[in-house]
Amino acid sequence: MIPANFRWAFACLLTTCPLLADGPVDAARSDLDKSVAELTATQREYADLRRGLYREINRLDDEALSLGKELRGLLREEEERTARIKSLEREVETRKTDFNYASGVMNQYSKALVTRLHPAENQRYLEDIERIDQRAASNIENPQAELAERRKVVELGIERLGAVAGGQRFEGKALRNGNEAMEGTILATGPSVFFASKDKSFEGVATFAATGTELPTVIAVQGEPGGIAKAVFQGEGTLPMDGTMGKALLTAEAQDTLIETIEKGGMVGHCILLLGAISGIIVIFKLIEIHRFPVPDRGTINRILDHLVTGDHAAAKKEAAAIAGLPGEVVRAGVENFYGKRKVLEEAIFEKLIDVKPRLERFLPFLALTASTGPLLGLLGTVLGIIKTFQAMVIYGTGNAKNFSAGISEALITTAEGLMVAIPVLILHGLMKGLAKGKAGEVESIAIALVNGTSELDKRHMPYPGKQGAGEEDEDFELNSANPNPA
Repeated sequence: MIPANFRWAFACLLTTCPLLADGPVDAARSDLDKSVAELTATQREYADLRRGLYREINRLDDEALSLGKELRGLLREEEERTARIKSLEREVETRKTDFNYASGVMNQYSKALVTRLHPAENQRYLEDIERIDQRAASNIENPQAELAERRKVVELGIERLGAVAGGQRFEGKALRNGNEAMEGTILATGPSVFFASKDKSFEGVATFAATGTELPTVIAVQGEPGGIAKAVFQGEGTLPMDGTMGKALLTAEAQDTLIETIEKGGMVGHCILLLGAISGIIVIFKLIEIHRFPVPDRGTINRILDHLVTGDHAAAKKEAAAIAGLPGEVVRAGVENFYGKRKVLEEAIFEKLIDVKPRLERFLPFLALTASTGPLLGLLGTVLGIIKTFQAMVIYGTGNAKNFSAGISEALITTAEGLMVAIPVLILHGLMKGLAKGKAGEVESIAIALVNGTSELDKRHMPYPGKQGAGEEDEDFELNSANPNPA
């Protein structure tokens, strides 16, 4: 816009210029018109430009408002998406946790199912379970595929429960008495499993015992022959049931007969039992011998002494001749030398008396020897058995703990045999020793009675051959039960 003062001055100039000169005025007017035209064009252009700028500014303002609104919408959307992403991430973590839990539970179920299978069912399910586990492990990067594989084990377990509840039959192998593999048919009914060979020559109950192989151990059950085979092949019949899950059968199977136990003792065990048998024979012999050892009663000895004191030597000899055995020899020696010197009498009686104790105690040292060597022989057999067991472990390894335990058990049999022989023999040896000592004491009392009977002659002042002179003292007579010696 042109200021007002400038317009007024310019107008005055235009009115006064014609008065000054026409030529210059025309030129100036022409220039002025031209300038005014240019000014007008410039003003118009400027105005157009301003209007365009205003429109552009308004448009930009509108666009800025729109973009701001859009920005705020995008920010809200971003916040919503961020919240959604966090929610999805939490859901993913939850799903991962659920998946890991489900996968872990199914994996544990798979492992537990293997341990719960009857050894006879290993042939039916173990290979399938292992194959499913391998496929599941190979799909660890694909949770959906892994979970699908794990689910197959659960389905297999459910299928097994239904089959076992109703009874299922399948072809398989089993170990007869734990060592002979046989082919046949297996019948699983609940926890009990039965087996019958193809030729029906063997039937029994499969146990839970570990054999070191995938085959079960089958134990024959006493009962009606063919009953199990009939139930296995025909689906009908009476089956024996073991409420202890096979433990009772294993216990019964583990019970060895006396002959089997003796055979397990080996050569050392046989030697121990031989010593025990000999000791038993000796004990019986000594019981009979000691019981029949003819010790005269006190009345007989008193009658003999009465005959001797009264001088009836013939009657005394007759009574003494009726006494048998070593005690009779002792009595007869006393009767023969009763009227001699006391020293001679003592020597004669002692000579016969020293044979009594060895006779009564003969063979008793063998009992003491058996009682002392029995445990040592048992220990020797145990050591040898353990050495053989460890040698077998070196050759065959330690994979089967059952065989190792059985070897140790057999090795300990000799120790048990040694103690079983030694303890009774030791007790019987003491009893036999006491009986022999008692009999020997009875004979010694007879000898002492015969020696002391000579004192009755002195009291009655009866002369007899070999009477000691005045002032001579009879020597005392002592008999020791352990080592009788004349004083």
